[in-house]
Amino acid sequence: MPRLSPCPLMTLLFAGGCMMQAGGAGGKGGTGKDDQSAGGSQGGTVASTSAPAGSSGGPGGSSGGSPVRSGGSSGGSSGGSSGGTTASATTAPSCTPDVTNLVTGKTWICDSDPSLSPNIQIQGAFYMYQDPSLSCTPANPLCSPTAGCCISGTTVVDPTYVKWGCGIGLGLNSTGGTAPVKSAYSGPVKCFDITLTGSSGGNEVRIGFTQSTATAGKVSPFTSVAAFANGWNGRVCFTDAECPDWAVTAGTCAKAVGTAGTPYDLQIQISAGSAPASVGAFNVCVSKIVPVLDPGSTGTTSSCSSATGQGTLSGQYDTAHVTCSGQDYIVQNNAWGSSAGQTISYGPGTKFKVTVQKGTGASGAPASYPSIFIGANNSRSTAGSGLPKAVNSLGTVQTAWTWAENGASGAYNAAYDVWFSTGGGGDPSASSPSGGYLMVWLYKPAGNSPIGSMITSTTIGGKNWNVWYGTNSSNGKPCVSYAAQTKLNSLSFDLNTFIQDAVQRKYVQTSWSLTNVFAGFEIWSGGVGLETTDFAVTAK
Repeated sequence: MPRLSPCPLMTLLFAGGCMMQAGGAGGKGGTGKDDQSAGGSQGGTVASTSAPAGSSGGPGGSSGGSPVRSGGSSGGSSGGSSGGTTASATTAPSCTPDVTNLVTGKTWICDSDPSLSPNIQIQGAFYMYQDPSLSCTPANPLCSPTAGCCISGTTVVDPTYVKWGCGIGLGLNSTGGTAPVKSAYSGPVKCFDITLTGSSGGNEVRIGFTQSTATAGKVSPFTSVAAFANGWNGRVCFTDAECPDWAVTAGTCAKAVGTAGTPYDLQIQISAGSAPASVGAFNVCVSKIVPVLDPGSTGTTSSCSSATGQGTLSGQYDTAHVTCSGQDYIVQNNAWGSSAGQTISYGPGTKFKVTVQKGTGASGAPASYPSIFIGANNSRSTAGSGLPKAVNSLGTVQTAWTWAENGASGAYNAAYDVWFSTGGGGDPSASSPSGGYLMVWLYKPAGNSPIGSMITSTTIGGKNWNVWYGTNSSNGKPCVSYAAQTKLNSLSFDLNTFIQDAVQRKYVQTSWSLTNVFAGFEIWSGGVGLETTDFAVTAK
């Protein structure tokens, strides 16, 4: 998607929008404001103001990296949104704590009682917020015991970014009363298991956390969920929410990657896109929000609550099974492009590090792709991966990866390699996919590029990406690659947002099945010191 303005529509979320240029008009973004009668026993009115959360390198080489064993499908060397309106909802006159689900049918949440076990220390109100076009209609009442908290409406393409959508928010740490005061949440909850029902109508859904009560001119971090027709469920942690690139550059969002930040409100936004296929009529209910004290292995950094497997791999194609919070993974040395010698240490869990690397890639192809994966290929498989899974039935593919250079020299990338089969049974014994590849490059070196040529640029999950497309010369299979415009040493996201983007571009077919998800380093030379410090992926 071309960049249409200094503030691309796809990244408008949870803040007062972009600062307008001189002479332009723009309202102030706000935060949801809850109201609870004195003493915290009487449900009050919940009001909200608008507070949206929110091509590099040379041509790819003609001889793409042939994944002889697995992974590695790269090419060779290169030659203002304004403020919205107020909506309201009224809670019942009493509040019963429920630490197992914050969506109780009441608007006021009072789970901060020290006598609760566990004491999750969450207190605040549900509210609706929206753009000034009144594109959103809350249920009446906003929250009910049967459906949850619901909104509906229709989004449209708006190049001015005024009609950005609407959402449901929940204060996490409010005093309540007639003059409520919000503070940053600092309790034991780290994540939320969220269930949404209904259809987002082609709209992306963004889930994030405001970082203060002063949101005017600020952008709050978020994570993206691909459009869905039959509901969605997944885990979102404070560490998952990230600032979009443009907001970091503008100085309007400063949460450090991989940190919890200072969360004030949880916000779930229906976010209008910039193309007809990414807007439309929606009807979404938040039916469940389960607080999680231990993030487990569902895609956040530092994700392993328990880990097994540790050792060294020196053989060219050596592999080992490891687990992270009970999930099975395979670590592979995978020096498929050179026999000069490579060694990686791995574990405990999903960690691995390149300690020896003597090879050099030939004809533009990498020397190796040391990596970790879930799925099945080359007669190797991981237990309980949920793969293969049809592209047209994917829910979420939550993943997180944190990596470090540790002074590594040479030429290398840091990339996901995703495989698809043409049949529902996958390709469990094959060394390459029968369908095609999708890659997500968190780092692209200056002298090496993905397969094919750069087609366009787009914004996904608040990050800017260059989109490349071509075919792997060794097997003729298509490969679409998303290369980050700036290096990302840590990223937590829903991989399905990339898959669905590729589907819309007709680079991935809905009849295909997702079979494997790899993460690792394609190394053309050097690479000693490259390290994965955390990795997790969960396909649903």
